[in-house]
Amino acid sequence: MIGYILSALMCMCLCFVIRVYYAQQATIKKQLEDINKILSQKKSSEVRLGQISEHFAPLLKDFPYDTKNARFLGSPIDLIVFDIDNERIIFIEIKTGNSKQTKKQRQIRDIIEEGNITYEVMRIYEDVTIA
Repeated sequence: MIGYILSALMCMCLCFVIRVYYAQQATIKKQLEDINKILSQKKSSEVRLGQISEHFAPLLKDFPYDTKNARFLGSPIDLIVFDIDNERIIFIEIKTGNSKQTKKQRQIRDIIEEGNITYEVMRIYEDVTIA
């Protein structure tokens, strides 16, 4: 009889431990989802701040070029400065915080540094049809 009671108590204790375990698993899962949501929102905020900064960079007091000569592109390079007085064109990529250049931006940097840049004129006449 005592063995039966002990077995029943052990079974009840085991059931209780299992319930607590699953309850904690659900709590941990919810907390992880909340943390991931907050991290995602933070990342989104950082991206938006970076995009806003790109637009206003030429207006900062430390911007080294004439702002009238700066043109915003946004992607894949943020700005082009036409510094005609010094006979140069400057490609500028704005980065905030710890952000890194993308693979495409690094490729563009390499193309520019290698001097693989051309200038073309494209003429469009009235009889152009769009396919």
